[in-house]
Amino acid sequence: MDLSTCLAFLTIFVVLFALWWKLFASLDVPKSLRSSYTNPGPWYLLKIIAARIWLSRKLKKNPRVLNNIIDDDYNKVDSKGYNQIGRLVPTNVEIAWEQPHPLKLMTDFDGLTFYGTDGDSIFLQVSINRLINRQAQVTLLFTLKDGTVYRLPAAPDTLISNTDGRESFNTDGRLKFQLLEAMKKWRITFNGLAKRTRHGKETEVHLRINLIWATFTRPFEFKREFSHKLLAQGMARERWRGQLDWSQMSEPTVDGVDQWGVMFGTYQDSSLDIEKEIYLRSLRQRRWGQNNASTLRRKLDIVGASEDGHYFYLSATSDSARLTHEVWGHVFQPNGFLYKIDASSLDLKDIGEKGTIPKHFSIRFSTKSRNYHATIHLLPSSPFEHFIGRPWVHCSTTYPCHLTLNSRQGRVVLVNTNVFHGYCPNENEVSVPYLSAPNREPSSFETEKLVLLFNEEACRFEKLVGGKGSSLALLSSNSRKAPVACQVPAGFCVTVNAWKAQTQNNRDIEEVFLQLEDVATGVVKGKLEEFCVKAEILVASLPVNTFVQDCIKEALQELFGEESERKRFAVRSSAVGEDGEELSSAGQNITVLGCQGFESIMSGLRKCWASLLSYQSVEYRRQHGEPLIPGMGVVIQEMVDAEAAGVLFTVNPNDGDPSKMILTANYGLGESVVSASADPDTFYVKRTSSGELSVSSRTVGAKQTKVILSDDGTREEKIAEEVSTTLCLSDEKVLELGQLGVYLEKAFGGPRDLEFAVSEGALYLLQARPVTALDAWTDFELRHEFDSPILTDSDYLTKANTGEVFPGATSPLGLSVTARALDLSFQFVIKEQFARFFEVNPWCIGRFNLFFQNQVFINVIDTFQRDIGEEITSHHRSVDMAIFGHLVSNSTMHQIGKDRFGVAGWGVKLLRFRHMFNDMCFNNRRVKKAVRKFADYSIPSEKYIDSQKLYDEISSQLPRLLEISNIHLQVSRAGTISQLIAFIILLDGRNEWTPELYGEMAQLLSSISNIESADVPVALKQIAEAIMKSDDVKEFTDHSPEVASVWLETDPGHAGRLFRSFIARHGHRGIKEFDIATETWGMNCRSLVSVLQSMVANPVSFAPNSQPTKSNDDWLKIIGQSKPGKYRALKFFVPRSRDAVIAREKTKSLLIRTIHVFRMAYRRLAQLLVRDGKIPDANLIFFFTHSELQQLILSNGVALISKANRRRKLHPDLDALVFPEMSLGIPKPLEESSSEELMVGADGVQLTGTPVFKGTVRATVRVALNLEEAKEIQNGDILITRSTDIGWSPYFPLLSGVVTELGGLISHGAVVAREYGLPAIVGCDKVTQVFRSGDVVILDGSKGTITRVDAS
Repeated sequence: MDLSTCLAFLTIFVVLFALWWKLFASLDVPKSLRSSYTNPGPWYLLKIIAARIWLSRKLKKNPRVLNNIIDDDYNKVDSKGYNQIGRLVPTNVEIAWEQPHPLKLMTDFDGLTFYGTDGDSIFLQVSINRLINRQAQVTLLFTLKDGTVYRLPAAPDTLISNTDGRESFNTDGRLKFQLLEAMKKWRITFNGLAKRTRHGKETEVHLRINLIWATFTRPFEFKREFSHKLLAQGMARERWRGQLDWSQMSEPTVDGVDQWGVMFGTYQDSSLDIEKEIYLRSLRQRRWGQNNASTLRRKLDIVGASEDGHYFYLSATSDSARLTHEVWGHVFQPNGFLYKIDASSLDLKDIGEKGTIPKHFSIRFSTKSRNYHATIHLLPSSPFEHFIGRPWVHCSTTYPCHLTLNSRQGRVVLVNTNVFHGYCPNENEVSVPYLSAPNREPSSFETEKLVLLFNEEACRFEKLVGGKGSSLALLSSNSRKAPVACQVPAGFCVTVNAWKAQTQNNRDIEEVFLQLEDVATGVVKGKLEEFCVKAEILVASLPVNTFVQDCIKEALQELFGEESERKRFAVRSSAVGEDGEELSSAGQNITVLGCQGFESIMSGLRKCWASLLSYQSVEYRRQHGEPLIPGMGVVIQEMVDAEAAGVLFTVNPNDGDPSKMILTANYGLGESVVSASADPDTFYVKRTSSGELSVSSRTVGAKQTKVILSDDGTREEKIAEEVSTTLCLSDEKVLELGQLGVYLEKAFGGPRDLEFAVSEGALYLLQARPVTALDAWTDFELRHEFDSPILTDSDYLTKANTGEVFPGATSPLGLSVTARALDLSFQFVIKEQFARFFEVNPWCIGRFNLFFQNQVFINVIDTFQRDIGEEITSHHRSVDMAIFGHLVSNSTMHQIGKDRFGVAGWGVKLLRFRHMFNDMCFNNRRVKKAVRKFADYSIPSEKYIDSQKLYDEISSQLPRLLEISNIHLQVSRAGTISQLIAFIILLDGRNEWTPELYGEMAQLLSSISNIESADVPVALKQIAEAIMKSDDVKEFTDHSPEVASVWLETDPGHAGRLFRSFIARHGHRGIKEFDIATETWGMNCRSLVSVLQSMVANPVSFAPNSQPTKSNDDWLKIIGQSKPGKYRALKFFVPRSRDAVIAREKTKSLLIRTIHVFRMAYRRLAQLLVRDGKIPDANLIFFFTHSELQQLILSNGVALISKANRRRKLHPDLDALVFPEMSLGIPKPLEESSSEELMVGADGVQLTGTPVFKGTVRATVRVALNLEEAKEIQNGDILITRSTDIGWSPYFPLLSGVVTELGGLISHGAVVAREYGLPAIVGCDKVTQVFRSGDVVILDGSKGTITRVDAS
């Protein structure tokens, strides 16, 4: 090596060493860095480059976790991502991230925050940050349009103690966040006292808020989706000391996700007694990790929502332990993409550094696809302060603001957090000792014990002693710490193990129990009540196990000594599962009072055990999905010879109002109050948020009798008139009880229902159970729980197409399976078509097919305005005709589409032409693939005897439902494209859509054969003709449909063979065939048989049609004479359009058949769940979602069963709702129009729709809105209805014409009417309201008119 080379290497080494020293090892800090915010130094740009290299390497090592299913090659049916999405349930990781995280250190926190705005003057900020030791930082800020503000009573302080000690987002029973579906849906409830500021006056009121939050974006994993550029800029400001600092600087101490969505629900201020609805666009932030309160200097959060569907979050943080100026954020664009912010002008020094946020300021930021300029104006209302920590460490100030984002208006919630340097008047709080079962499993020794004393720790396990026993043990352990003197009467529990010792190894009992369970679960037919009586008598007659007797004697001797024979005892049932938050089981099992002597106690014990088998007790548990014979503990407790006794609710049990504690009491024992045998005294105790109590009202009850102890137990005694008119408790004693109730509410972490007794001035606690039903779902929540989020108020939604595919309301199971699968399939098809211009989002529940009040809609903008030009073209008008049956696209819709998706460029156009070519050339190949794969598809559900295994099998097969849905939508797209091309050729440059043009379009779709749905009425005609030729025709028509069905199913003749062949081909079809809950023709053929009876009774109904069922193509030849070029184009596309309709119907039938396979699998699962005692009846399964069924199988399903029963009860109301064809924003059901407005009964009234088959007929109208009403159809009637699906096909042979409000040229009604040669029009608005059954009308299928000539 020569000298020059050595010098060169030496020079490079010196330069690199100098750079390393300057960047990492230099101890000299430039003056520019000695400030609250480190500023860029001389090596800033070089450090940015180094940081970005480091961050790129880090991101490769730590890819996205939740979003990996859409990062993978998910569009291949055998890929991991496809099969995960297709299961339609959250992943285990998603569930784990959403569940509350354990808190172990003082610095640990676990939080959830929601921000919301209606785009006007309503703002909501609500958060729970869980801390260790049953504490939480809680915020509630709710502002209304009239300036009213609701906050927590302790605001601006945010610390709450005595929260629910379980791992949950539940403060003290007031504010709760409930996970409904991971990364998709939450429920937010508040039911408590709030500080209301209105017209400058502060008042404490009872406020109820019930909201459901639903996402419309994927999760943004902020720890893994950081902007390299922004984070590198923040890192480059700091002083570097090596790789360890790089890790600390580049990685936050918290993890979590952000998601945009909507919050919808109701709120009610009890003082105003008005429940109002709200709809807010919202940001959800889920966080957990290490609290950085000790090092956080400043934080600025900006949450913005624009009217056009742009939503952004921008945050700047100054943390002395990490980065002194870190900026990050994300933007959701209305085209469906969620981007991280890569550049921003936000600088903490410029906004609120000195404590005051400027009234007007602007920020520029950008993503990889767009630049943004946000101008923010503080609204004139005062900002809202919240102090964090105790003593206060930070002051967080919330400013509602007006937003202008790229000239679009909106709203901003700005939260400015600074270090607090003032005085904190509040002292440190410590939560009272938590009353709960030990945080461990009982030992084998404890489990085997037959008796447990109240003071034994094992007695606190509900599984060992039942609900009542464990509650008394908890109360006994804590009574001395209560603020008022009280005690729990001494006693012990006979354990569940003692019940087992009494009932096990007894052949008679085991046989009776088995019979009872078999009858209760439907395995064996019989009357449950009879078997319950038999079991109850048998258990009551058996002598108590001698070992159990010995243990009870020992417990009595230990607690009471020789006094045990003279004392009076209460023997109280304590079944496993009773006295819980979800199920009280009040009065289901008996209590025996006044037992004296060992034999009397044994007699009471047998009665308690036997009561577990009473019919009312068993049926109660069966209806709630509880174990039928769960085992029972029994409490044996010294009785208090009470002077007065009663019940205290720490909140109003009717509405949860904590300011109204309700106490009812009577003289003597509390039995008269609990059993409602006497009218007790009632006291209302007013409670403030600070804990001050006062008796606000007293009502003297009639109290004609009281229950007292007697020689043989208890007896009822009349109360003297002068005594009955006086209150049984003094105000002082009532307030003592109130103080005790408040304390126990804190100790248990939620509202309580207390039973008490007073004797010689002393206070005795007899029970404390949760107040049930406070979290019950409101009717509004149940009506809207499945609603899809709407991006903006300017979105259009339609019932066209879905009105016939999903008519009326769909069951919850159908929504969660078929409707969601179709929406995901639509996303896959759009992704295939638009490639990088579209992002699949499996987290949004209803993106193209949206749900409202259990009905299905189509998002018009996202579905039909995605691929557009500068102006509305004939392409769009053709789509309108195909889907709606009339023109709907307007300039407003078109402009929204352009703003949201832009004008289609060459990239989109090339993709469009490529798919048009593929669809035209390979459509038949898709159909063949579908036939090959799904013609014989099945799930062997009958072989399963384990509900969990069958559920897993169904879940693993759901991706196949997604696959056939994809194929069907691709085939439908191909058909739509070929028809659109043919329509455009027909237009021939014309701008006017005349009746003649409609007629040509209808002609184009005529002459189609081999359509499966049109085969139904033809096949029914053949069956009817065969029945007419049968010797038993009179017997068939005279009998009920049930008897006639049996005859057809067993008839060996030609009619029977044809009918069985029909069921084999079409038995998987029926009304509402996309709904899992539907009974198909193969499952219940009575509706078919009823139609056949009508046809046989009216032979003219299956006579040859007066006009041909197939139109000829003479109209094409006429076109060819004048326009040969147009003729040649139509000659090419018309056959393909007709073939496309056939292909669409074929894949639709395969899709329906696949749905039917799942329908039968779910029905088998329902049988197993009934057998397992998980649900009371099989049909209830359709009112759970697919993911809820997993919860039901794995755990207690009491709350789910209660909700499912209420859903079932509400379903007919939802099914009866009628929505307009097109809705702007949130769909609202149609209200009944007045007869005058609709001109009902007036002759000459004429309505116009879109003609789909020519011909004119004069006949009587039959308006039928559902199949029940369709049973009234007479031969020759003109059917008027909202829409039809294949379930209506059997009635077409009876009709002379068809008119529908919904539907286009390729709708079911149009296709079958053309096939059957019936004059028909579709898209005839309000026709079901204007005309009445019995009207005589003229239906002109050529002009598209229906005219009344004689009113009914």
